[in-house]
Amino acid sequence: MKKILFIATGGTIASAKTENGLTPAITSEELLNAVPQVKNLCAVDTVQPYSLDSTNMCWKQWIHVAEIIRDSYAKYDGFVIAHGTDTLSYAAATLSYLIQKNEKPVVLTGAQKSIEVPDGDARRNLFEAFVYATDARACGTHIVFNGHVHCRHPRQKNAYKEL
Repeated sequence: MKKILFIATGGTIASAKTENGLTPAITSEELLNAVPQVKNLCAVDTVQPYSLDSTNMCWKQWIHVAEIIRDSYAKYDGFVIAHGTDTLSYAAATLSYLIQKNEKPVVLTGAQKSIEVPDGDARRNLFEAFVYATDARACGTHIVFNGHVHCRHPRQKNAYKEL
């Protein structure tokens, strides 16, 4: 069974209703508990360096996430990052440059609705991120969102593929 490090950074996927509106407040463990099928795919450790709206994520946080991956690279078969959608593509692009010659999957995902919304996209996106991260052919930095894998790797034919 593959071992995956789940890195939670906040975003809508991890948002809860507060007196100030939706705010990233759901922990990495709570996110995983909302998708219990992940336990059948892999062993997961979690780390939560941030609980930020993605509009507040920038290069400093992305460098820190890359450092977390670098420091734990030998211990894991892949990495799944829960991130807000506003800067998700910027995070993926930055990480793809910061983590060179990566033979392990670094998979980012987010959601348009909180994981607390039963019929939202969060559970599906998070589950499919883990599905892709545990695929034997997966490597490099990708975004998994709405049933597609985005950010083409040179060994893949298309810019995205359906899961």
